[in-house]
Amino acid sequence: MPFLEVKDLIIGLKKRNIPLIDKVSFTLEKGEILGILGESGCGKSLTGFSLLRLFPSGVSYYSGKVLIDNIDLYSLSEKELSKIRGKKVAIILQDPLSSLNPVLTIGEQIAEVLKHHFNLNSKNRRERIYELLKEVGISEPEIRAKSYPHQLSGGLRQRAMIAMALAGEPELLVADEPTTALDLTLQIQILELLKDLNQKKSLTIVFISHDLGVVRWISDKIAVFYAGEIVEIASTEEVFNNPLHPYTQALIESYPREGKIRKILKGSPVNLLQKPSGCRYFERCENPCKEGKNIHPDLINAGKNHWVRCFKYGNVSVFGRN
Repeated sequence: MPFLEVKDLIIGLKKRNIPLIDKVSFTLEKGEILGILGESGCGKSLTGFSLLRLFPSGVSYYSGKVLIDNIDLYSLSEKELSKIRGKKVAIILQDPLSSLNPVLTIGEQIAEVLKHHFNLNSKNRRERIYELLKEVGISEPEIRAKSYPHQLSGGLRQRAMIAMALAGEPELLVADEPTTALDLTLQIQILELLKDLNQKKSLTIVFISHDLGVVRWISDKIAVFYAGEIVEIASTEEVFNNPLHPYTQALIESYPREGKIRKILKGSPVNLLQKPSGCRYFERCENPCKEGKNIHPDLINAGKNHWVRCFKYGNVSVFGRN
């Protein structure tokens, strides 16, 4: 039984009958890191938030299953779910300044998580706050705990947010573009911190990014998203050494190397308001299959547990129509 199982997940706008996430399925073992890769608007972040059953305003329906350690999040009541969020699964966001409460100190915000999930007296709670801040590499935790978010640098704010996410001792961490707003040195520090937490705690991580280099470095396996669905998923080594989907190939070819871009990814992602009946990448594909014009391809196993959504590799799916 996988630690995380997402099955036929659909999230959408009911008024327009538009799925923003369309029958997404994947599994993740305990301690694995999954990188979710794709352009802006492809459904990466929405998929991440769905793992906590959190949705932005305007999203009005969902279906499918999200099972964490065999607990079906989508069958729980809100009261039951509040015990899972932060305790079983937590999230860190790309902009801690807007995500942290500006009128509460860092220590007070971590304390709120501890109060919700653990029965600690004030002394033990304070000691645990200092431990968490030390754990994420924040020196002088007694001083930093009394700081407000605006008094910390970008790197310290991100570390504080990770400390807050870890306060409930989650087993699954969703990291939504956690290094985007940081300079290169701080990016490396945060990535190394997440990798270290993964190895020491067997922390399972879903890491969301549009940066191929970052995803390649941190991930054990990669799911490539396009227009609300997975178009390729495999081990990191397989995706980069043997990319099968034309979109994955184009992403890798467009990534700068030695300061140069080898290829520019042409066109724009499909408008989901006018979603085609066939392959969603058809109009941008340099060598489209004729079947793709009117028929939507399945996500199929092309070997080595390497799944791809393209008619060039057949169209028989174990997952069923995806």
